[in-house]
Amino acid sequence: MNFYKINSRNLFIIFILLTLLSWNCFSEEVNSNLPVIDPVSVGADHLKEFSVTNLFSIEQLVASVKNGNSIGLLFDLTGIKKTLGNRTIDTTKIYGDIYTGPYPFEKDETDYSYKRFRSRSKISKGIGYINISYLLMDVVNSEGWIDKGTIIVKFVLYLEKEGEDEYLGNYEARLEFKKDGKKFIKVPSIIEGPMIHLVNSDDPSTIVISFKTSDPVNSEIFIPGLGLFMGNPDSVRHEIKIKGLEPDSIYRYRVRYGENVTNNYKFRTAPSESVKQIVFAYTGDSRAGITKDDERLMGVNHKTMERLINLAYQKNASLLLQGGDMINGYTSSKADFQTQLHSWKNSLSGFWRERPVYTCIGNHEALINEYILKNRKRRKEFGLDKWPYATESAEAVIAEELVHFRNGPEVSDKRRPTYSENVYSFRFGFVKFIVFNNNYWRGWMDFGGSPEGFIFDDQLNWIKKELDEGEKDPKVKYIILFAQEPVFPNGGHVKDCMWYYGNNDVRGAIYFPEQKKMVLEKKGIIEVRNELVRMIDNNKKVAAVLGSDEHAYHKTLINNSVPIGKPGEKDNYSPLSDLKHSTWYIVSGGAGAPYYSEESSPWNKFWKGNKNRPENNWAEKGAYYYSSQENIFIFDATSDRISMTVFNPYGEKLDFFPNLLVSREN
Repeated sequence: MNFYKINSRNLFIIFILLTLLSWNCFSEEVNSNLPVIDPVSVGADHLKEFSVTNLFSIEQLVASVKNGNSIGLLFDLTGIKKTLGNRTIDTTKIYGDIYTGPYPFEKDETDYSYKRFRSRSKISKGIGYINISYLLMDVVNSEGWIDKGTIIVKFVLYLEKEGEDEYLGNYEARLEFKKDGKKFIKVPSIIEGPMIHLVNSDDPSTIVISFKTSDPVNSEIFIPGLGLFMGNPDSVRHEIKIKGLEPDSIYRYRVRYGENVTNNYKFRTAPSESVKQIVFAYTGDSRAGITKDDERLMGVNHKTMERLINLAYQKNASLLLQGGDMINGYTSSKADFQTQLHSWKNSLSGFWRERPVYTCIGNHEALINEYILKNRKRRKEFGLDKWPYATESAEAVIAEELVHFRNGPEVSDKRRPTYSENVYSFRFGFVKFIVFNNNYWRGWMDFGGSPEGFIFDDQLNWIKKELDEGEKDPKVKYIILFAQEPVFPNGGHVKDCMWYYGNNDVRGAIYFPEQKKMVLEKKGIIEVRNELVRMIDNNKKVAAVLGSDEHAYHKTLINNSVPIGKPGEKDNYSPLSDLKHSTWYIVSGGAGAPYYSEESSPWNKFWKGNKNRPENNWAEKGAYYYSSQENIFIFDATSDRISMTVFNPYGEKLDFFPNLLVSREN
């Protein structure tokens, strides 16, 4: 059933729900000021055991590593009695393997951080030892360690069960050790980061460096020529602002945390608009793949993500854009959600420690309250964006876990989740980036919220303002927009995204409990999409609109000849005849999620039947193309053109655009 499709059946459902509310059938969980109907208040059950990707949080796993013996550090899970899914579990029946290696591997040999495993040990009855002594033997001591070092550890866990044992997943953690006599001792470690943030040309003098530690410690960053920058005392989360920087300059830095100091790293500040060349990368959908091990590492496909991001690094990309679906998500556990984000951030660590990463929210970035509705013909499980929104929503946790700009729109209804750090813009040299969120405030059917792809007016107005400002700004030559849901889907998601098979009845809804009234948004999804398309078309500097969500690479050129549909049309869709330019809408959903093949849409049918049109000469594979290959985009922008090359993870070229902006010049 489509989200908020307006028909007599749905109106009857809304009437029943509101009638139940008027009878004051409230449970203790009901929040009287929610902008959604609490499903518990109308008979739905709130799940007490819920689906998670990770049964253990990174904090639990790191805390389970303790001081050890002459073999290595002790790993003891027996203190954990409940999983993140709220299951009671007998951890003395856990067994598996521990793989250990130095991190970064041979750090003085490469600029990029690599992991490599060398020792293996067993877990039995919830207990094992991380074998470090083996790594200190001359034959395998690649780092020249004497009595301390940094390791990466992989835990592959199983649970003994009658009938068939249960696979509990595999997990990774970075840890540091030292030797105290013959025993190995665990010491405070950087378990995530360091990461470079907020590199932008509007203020190149300031950036932020963040990292997490296993234990609360004091921290500081030293930059030669600038001095020390202090972090928050006795903290595990460290976000340190660096000031006094010069534009387009390389700086060395090192991090002190407690008594330990990192290697020397580097970063480059943002250039001015007079820079001659800007290279940047884009990819999306790095959530877990199909097979085990690194394809399914704590909710992320590390295998593909690390290969693609290293390719971006080798192609000298100054920054990476990531189009959402970073993780599996769809969890009711905040700790699981955070652990998945932790895994995703560490998959980028070789790039992120010196170059910034900017992302958006995908539909899989879903932190939800899960319910079962049983008063229908069949049992239905569903989820709503988790509340309280200020601390538990996906939007709030993204703002907590990532460091993005805070220049997005204000929410028109303060009861809804924030846009801060999930809708934002920034300038890098002569390129302006506009990041919008068309997976905002997850809802379901008649309870309120937003369907996939929908954009409320407060955000639409902000996008228009950002486009207008970019058009007028002489420092901006090109504009790139990106969000997760494709504006024009072609495979795997033509049923939703910003299309829903042309069903304009799909729209957001806000509940007002005092009036016991559900207010549907005036604009449907097709009206919202067409308004966005017209906004973009009216701006001559837009080089491309990027999306993800569909696990493939595809591109669609949209102009006033391409049928895209208007509200009320069915089957025979028409173009928007008032469009002035041609615009590239391009999707990269190929960073590791299971692939999708092509489906039929009005726009791809048009281009397949019109292969001789002149627009097909604007890129190597024509005006429309679809490939299920994993992929990443590398953009190369100069003062007179912005090109884009599509690569698969092995460096093979899939497509090439000599100049994306040619569509605005013809």
